[in-house]
Amino acid sequence: MTNVRKNSAKLTREDLKIAPESPTMELSETPAVEPSDQTSKTVRHAPLVYRVEEIAQLLAISNRAAYNLCNTTKGFKVIRLGTSIRVSKQSFDDWFAAV
Repeated sequence: MTNVRKNSAKLTREDLKIAPESPTMELSETPAVEPSDQTSKTVRHAPLVYRVEEIAQLLAISNRAAYNLCNTTKGFKVIRLGTSIRVSKQSFDDWFAAV
C-alpha cells in the first residue's frame, strides 16, 4: 500500500493487499457465544416494606382504615417519605403474627 490513490473508488486488488507480516486481526481459539441467561439477568430482591394499600388488602380493611391504623399504631414501624407512607415488612409481620 505504498502507492495510495486519491480516488478510493478505483482501488484494485493489488492496492488492497496487506503484507502477511502485519496481521490486522487475530483468530480466537474459542467461538463467540451469546451471554448466558444467568449472567444477563438482574437479581430481584423482595421489597422490605409494604405500601398502605397492601396493608389494607392483608387486613381486609379499607384504605382509609389502613391509613388511620398507620397514623395511630405503635405496634409496627411506619416510615414516612415525604407524603408516602411505608411499613417495615418485618415489624408488620411480627405484629400481625402476635395479634
